[in-house]
Amino acid sequence: MKRLFPLLFFLLLTLRLLGSDPSSIKIASWNVENLFDTRLQGTEYEEYIPGRHGWGEAMLRKKLLNLSEVICDLDADVIALQEVENDGILARLQQTLGRVGCPYRYRAITTGAGRPVHVALLSRIKIGEKREISVTRYGRERRILEITLATEPPLKLFVNHWRSKRGPESERVRYAKALRRRLERLPAGTEYLLLGDFNSDYQEYRVIDRRHNDTGGITGINQILKTIDNQGRLIRFATLGQGKGVRHLNLWMELESTRRWSHNFYGDKEAIDAILIPPSLADGKGWEYRPGSFGVYRPRYLFGSHGEIRRWAYRHGKHLGRGYSDHLPIYATFDRVSGREPSARAKKKDMLKPVPVVTISELLKRQSLKSPVRLKGVTLVARWGRHGILQAGRRGASILLYGTARELEEGRSYDLTVYGFKRYAGMPEITDLEVEHSGKKQDILPFLPPFDPRMMDEDRWLYHVVREIHGRYYRGKILVDGTAIAIHFKKRARRPKEGELLRIKRAQIGYYKDHKELVVWDRSDYQIVRK
Repeated sequence: MKRLFPLLFFLLLTLRLLGSDPSSIKIASWNVENLFDTRLQGTEYEEYIPGRHGWGEAMLRKKLLNLSEVICDLDADVIALQEVENDGILARLQQTLGRVGCPYRYRAITTGAGRPVHVALLSRIKIGEKREISVTRYGRERRILEITLATEPPLKLFVNHWRSKRGPESERVRYAKALRRRLERLPAGTEYLLLGDFNSDYQEYRVIDRRHNDTGGITGINQILKTIDNQGRLIRFATLGQGKGVRHLNLWMELESTRRWSHNFYGDKEAIDAILIPPSLADGKGWEYRPGSFGVYRPRYLFGSHGEIRRWAYRHGKHLGRGYSDHLPIYATFDRVSGREPSARAKKKDMLKPVPVVTISELLKRQSLKSPVRLKGVTLVARWGRHGILQAGRRGASILLYGTARELEEGRSYDLTVYGFKRYAGMPEITDLEVEHSGKKQDILPFLPPFDPRMMDEDRWLYHVVREIHGRYYRGKILVDGTAIAIHFKKRARRPKEGELLRIKRAQIGYYKDHKELVVWDRSDYQIVRK
């Protein structure tokens, strides 16, 4: 019996390499950051001109091996690639992968002279039809690659690399409109997905920089490709099938808001790589997105000692021969549904149940959240960038918004749908939400009571924001009226020195593991009085 296992494994591997029709497909996307060859084309970026800056055959081999390490470990059946110079270097990557034991039999890449880099694709599954979508009639922009996997039913992939943020939003809108025109010509029910580097956040319409906004707030990824509904809310899994025409779910919505990033630009974590799916991949037939399978590939070796992405290293005008890319790969799995197995539709049906209204006090009693709940008439009493505190009335219960407060305004009341909730070291956090209604703005001072050390002993003040704390800082505690209270400064590098007398303008009464503490979120929340 034991002899059958190696034989079975060999047969399965052989079928996979031959491009057989699979029952599930893992599909990934990765911007590999400037994969150039060592032949002079005349369109190279300055750093990749052969013979300069240390760029030559030996350095290229190192880069190919490094990229192959990630692709092998990721183990996707199909991987879309961005920033590939030409078919020759794509073939070199394909060969390197084969030599290290991760063969990809099929490849495709866009064409066209005059562009430094293209979008491409490697596949273990046979590729059927291939076509290229021109963004404008002049053809100066990178083309969109459309390929059809030779599966039953067929599955189309559209590989994108939109204009970077060096250009205004109107240039990304061009890509979105060209893609949408093609999608609107597809037969009804066509199964496809959109993936690549869109250079657009999943909520670009909310966070667009005014320097880029030359379209009156219209964004390519949200309004043109319809990842938001007619009320301006991001489309979720449960609402994907509601409405007519082109609609997409951006799979970033499957993750907690704090984990929605694959690119870190000087500390600004961005979700500019994406996989978008239409209703046909969540309708209970043919190819189906596997709920919960979307993720970002984050092995430890892709990060430096300070948590930075280990991009391909180029310092002082020289390639150093180490690192990978400035993007992280993203991936998702798609299953072929025969009609007997439970599919994505089961999750979708469960999510379509009426959303119950709860209070913050009721939410605080939970350990996790299995389905969405709604909070009504709650007020944002404090905000620090992406984080904030919600409160029910002037003395009602409070809760932390972690990574989800960027679009909210201090002092304004809201009706919210909560999609994500968890406890971190005992502290409850809302990690994903959607605004249903914005109310009036209020003076927040009555919501923030003056601090009294006795508040630390009363559970009703837990998670509240308090003001006017005066005391001396010493060894992680602040001495207030003879009482030593644990205190945590979120920005450790800017915490006070030992013995300094402080006036803390506002702080949160928090909970960490087994003790209460004061949490100071920002340096602007306190001032040093004297030593």
